Amino acid sequence: MAARNSLDTGSGKDSKEKAIKTARAVLDGKMGIIEGARLLSTLAPDLVPDWNFLVLAALDSETDDLPVGKERKLWDATALAERDPVISQIEADAKQEVEVACRNILRRFDPAS
Repeated sequence: MAARNSLDTGSGKDSKEKAIKTARAVLDGKMGIIEGARLLSTLAPDLVPDWNFLVLAALDSETDDLPVGKERKLWDATALAERDPVISQIEADAKQEVEVACRNILRRFDPAS
């Protein structure tokens, strides 16, 4: 049996719980739009291929060269300062569409929503 790595999303149930937690974090402002989209897009194959996850995957692909979340700690301050305006603009432009996708994910997978 192959060893699991940190990129494995796990079972469908684990992915569903991670999707719920991530969508809530985005909507509550505890996680950035790009970071949340990246994480949610990785969960799509374990859940369902649908529009909500395609929106997130597109944003992930568009921004894969931008430092967000924990990876920011690995970047030089000058490089971060150069990319931060780009990140802010992309997050502002994508915010409404990503929030709609997050709400749809919660409605679909979280019985409490």
